[in-house]
Amino acid sequence: MWNHRTEKFILDLDREVYLRVLKTIHLLIEQGNTIAMPDSKSLGKGLFELRIVGKSHVRLLYIFHKNKAYIIHGFIKKAWRINSRDIDYARKIQEKIIELA
Repeated sequence: MWNHRTEKFILDLDREVYLRVLKTIHLLIEQGNTIAMPDSKSLGKGLFELRIVGKSHVRLLYIFHKNKAYIIHGFIKKAWRINSRDIDYARKIQEKIIELA
């Protein structure tokens, strides 16, 4: 995790959803940048989404920087498309990570 907001989001999920999220994060750790659909999808310009499907559709936005994955934002997906505010927020975090490294 890169920030406490995302960590808190994950920890506050109900147990069933939380366990599915951990399983998908483990796939990201194991497969790195080879993880693909249906578990991960590129959103363009180096931003990706981890896709956790269940009674709640959870999305974790992440990037790779210097061969390391950073989970930078999480939310419950409620609409067909990802809200532009979520994308914009993740892009700002992405820029900060690149600046700091």
